[in-house]
Amino acid sequence: MSSKTTAALFGAAPRPRPALVAGPQVAAGSQGPDSDAARTMAALGWCATFVDTVRLAVAGGLKADGSGFRAVDADGRTGRRVKGERVRLLARCGYLARHASGLVVATEDGHEALRLAEAAGPGVLRDEADVMASVRKARRARQWDSHAGQDSHALPVLPGGGEERRRLAVTRKGAERAAVEAEKTRKRIEALMRRARIRDRREARREAAREAERTAPRRCCRGVWPLDWRCGECRELAARGIEDFPALPPGDSDSRTQQDHDNDTDGHTDMAGKRRITVKRITGFLWHATTRGQVYTIVQEDGREWPWIVVSPVGERIAHPSVINNEPSTDDIRDIVRAHADGKPVPGLPADSERAADAVATPEEAAGESAEGSDADEAADVPASGDAYNTPTPARAVALDVRETKWVAECDRHGPVSMALNKYGDPVADVSAAYVYTSRDEADDAVRLHLDRHAAQDADTMTPDDIDAAQSLNFSRDQWRALGWMREGKVRETADGFTAFDVSPDRADVSAKINKQRVPGLWLAGFVKVYAVAPGVRAFGLTDEGEAAFRLWSQAVRIGAVTEPEKDTKHTAVKDGPYRWLSAGDTWPGEVKAAQAAADAEAKAEAEAAALRKAEEERAALKAATPTDDELAVIDALGREGLDENAVAVLSAAYIGHVITRYRPGATSVRLDEGSNDDERHVSRTYNVNGVEKPITSEAADTLSAIPANLTDATADTWHALCTSVDERYGVYRLDLQAAMDAGRAALAVLAADEEPEAQESPELWASREFVQTAEPGTDAEVIEWAGAGLLWQRGDGFGHAGRRVPAARVAPLIVAGTLYRSADGRVYPVKDAKAETTAPVMVGGCCSCGAAVEFPRGESRPACTHNGSSGVTGSWSPGTP
Repeated sequence: MSSKTTAALFGAAPRPRPALVAGPQVAAGSQGPDSDAARTMAALGWCATFVDTVRLAVAGGLKADGSGFRAVDADGRTGRRVKGERVRLLARCGYLARHASGLVVATEDGHEALRLAEAAGPGVLRDEADVMASVRKARRARQWDSHAGQDSHALPVLPGGGEERRRLAVTRKGAERAAVEAEKTRKRIEALMRRARIRDRREARREAAREAERTAPRRCCRGVWPLDWRCGECRELAARGIEDFPALPPGDSDSRTQQDHDNDTDGHTDMAGKRRITVKRITGFLWHATTRGQVYTIVQEDGREWPWIVVSPVGERIAHPSVINNEPSTDDIRDIVRAHADGKPVPGLPADSERAADAVATPEEAAGESAEGSDADEAADVPASGDAYNTPTPARAVALDVRETKWVAECDRHGPVSMALNKYGDPVADVSAAYVYTSRDEADDAVRLHLDRHAAQDADTMTPDDIDAAQSLNFSRDQWRALGWMREGKVRETADGFTAFDVSPDRADVSAKINKQRVPGLWLAGFVKVYAVAPGVRAFGLTDEGEAAFRLWSQAVRIGAVTEPEKDTKHTAVKDGPYRWLSAGDTWPGEVKAAQAAADAEAKAEAEAAALRKAEEERAALKAATPTDDELAVIDALGREGLDENAVAVLSAAYIGHVITRYRPGATSVRLDEGSNDDERHVSRTYNVNGVEKPITSEAADTLSAIPANLTDATADTWHALCTSVDERYGVYRLDLQAAMDAGRAALAVLAADEEPEAQESPELWASREFVQTAEPGTDAEVIEWAGAGLLWQRGDGFGHAGRRVPAARVAPLIVAGTLYRSADGRVYPVKDAKAETTAPVMVGGCCSCGAAVEFPRGESRPACTHNGSSGVTGSWSPGTP
């Protein structure tokens, strides 16, 4: 064996290997060609030059330099050049490799291929041209690959050789990496699919919740608020006879705590032993105080030092409340009404029964008294301390200069001296920090807003008894919130539990679940009342006691007089109470029947309202599709010949007004835009009285397209006067519809006055507005029927009928055939009318032979005399006697 050499792949790091040479059988030749070697070489497709190149490399006579590849001898002298393409092909297919010394040596596959080539003999080698053609074809098949990649697949590798094993190993590793990546991709896809399924399930649940919330009975004013306080929809239901929700049994009074019984006074169940009084402002001079079904009236009397008076339900004048900011004090009203209703002395009530009787005396009795006595009694009715209740207004507007051009607002209730207010209404010690107004009206507005803040703060003032009563309630934040939701009618109970709808002040369709024990606990305490809305649905409102408790607790929370507990206060034992939960399938006797009746009545009312709306929509659509008499008159006028162009412009603007208001009754003006031609203007948008802009409807656009706008530059002065705005630069105009229709009526009146009486009375000129078509649409009979009714006219080169264009191809052939003819009034009539018109004799005036005036047809001779008279000899004539 020869010495070892170090070889590697072409261009790769060298690696040691033994240099193989041809064995004795190859060097000396075999007894005959090896069939296996011949088959292998035929599969490799080599030529003799490839074998020579490999043999040169096996002998160590192939060297690479800067200019390419050369053959070298044993002494290292360079010889002939070797084609570089051939060397690169063999190297990239694993037969040659470059040594560290710069020589190109044969690999194991190269030695084996040389042995096979010598064993097979020269008969299996191909022609070099054919081999290179195959190489080029293989390269073209892999044009997407690099040059090295193309060369590595241009020749077959040695079967079972080292290059094939290397490539198989690379392929195997690539497959393993691909399998690993595929597994990672599969896991990623599964994770994505899991997230997508979770997302889909969540979205499906949200959609189901939204659908359930959309179809669930919502909050309603029925049964919660008095009729005058309800919304428009609930008032309409009441007007149609839909009763309130059926009320369910109230909370069991026997289940209340002993503390509630201790608070009861005189057989009443008002909380903390105090009568509940609701004070409500009705108008600026009328207030109502309501307690246990009785309404006390607080009215303002003009021209009195005590302007407000409290009047009992039976008309008795009770007392004068104190006045704050020109309004009665609500605290005084409650004290007066509570004392009067409980039979206690009323503050400010006159002790003299005679004066009290005079206060409720009839007008007739009062008129019969003396003036002196009346004045004395009035003076005696005024308490001595009355002026103390009518103190000057604590806030006012003050001028900073003599010219009264700068004003500030100041208030006396923030310190020992008056303090100015900034722009937020807060007091400031330095007047330079106050907000300066330019007029007194602005300063007065700021003063009123500041006084409203004081009034709100004063209204939250509570007595010690009220604070004690509020502390006895001890509502938690959740209980207080639930009472507020039930007060507004937002809470519903279904089989899923208690839910409050629309609870967010700034977001729509936000609902909240309520604890299962909270609402029944408030119901058992007597604060809540229950209604049957529909089968399986209940609504809730507040009782009088609940309303009073809610208002008292809210007021105490605002002023910080109470502390909210973290957990709900159990006013009664809910677990053993008589409440029947829908979630458990329990109902009160008759609840389902009453709820079904209420739901059926409401559904019937909604169906009737829907039918009424549908009928109104159909009537509106029919009205919009029917032209008005004024519109038809304008169409007839536009069809006349010889009209002045200004009159045409006015009538066209009126036609626009009639069409737009017919399809959109609320429109007051339209926008006119110029087209490609300066004289082409069309309607694009409409505006209502509030300036709301809407695009023109397609029906109105189709109707307007039947007649040209006729709003040209030549008549700009005429129709510009009907516009509210004109923008010549951008070609945008705002046409006032009412002004256009009024101008159109005036133009029609002028045209009617200029017409001949005969023309005005001619039935051919004015066809009946009640025209009913009987001919089949799209036929010649239809066109002839229009002409016979006088509803077919000519406009320029075309024809029109009822505001629509009629193709000239339908009318012109009938005119050419003699079936129709054009009349002088611009309309088209049947030929039978034309014959009657052309054959009618034309009468001319003349004298009879006797000298009398006669008429006879033109072109005919004068008729014989038929008068009763005598002729003289000279031809003179004397009239006879009848």
